[in-house]
Amino acid sequence: MMNRFDTDDKNDLVSVYQKLIGNDDCDPFDDSGSAVTAFEEGNWEDLLLHNLADIERTRELAVLAGRYVPKSDFQMKNLSPPTI
Repeated sequence: MMNRFDTDDKNDLVSVYQKLIGNDDCDPFDDSGSAVTAFEEGNWEDLLLHNLADIERTRELAVLAGRYVPKSDFQMKNLSPPTI
């Protein structure tokens, strides 16, 4: 879906968000290595803020895409547990 927007070949969540939305966020990390270190050190508050920032970025991008991309182009993953 995001390939319909000019993102200068950026394809990760943070880069696409910065290119298309550009708002500040609550993410305390500048890179994924910092998040790994926080996990190893048990810094749960910063990890929760990082996850919240990802959720907010994803939502804002979905709202933006919803204005310009037909609903039929959206694909959702099935998050239901597999049946046995």
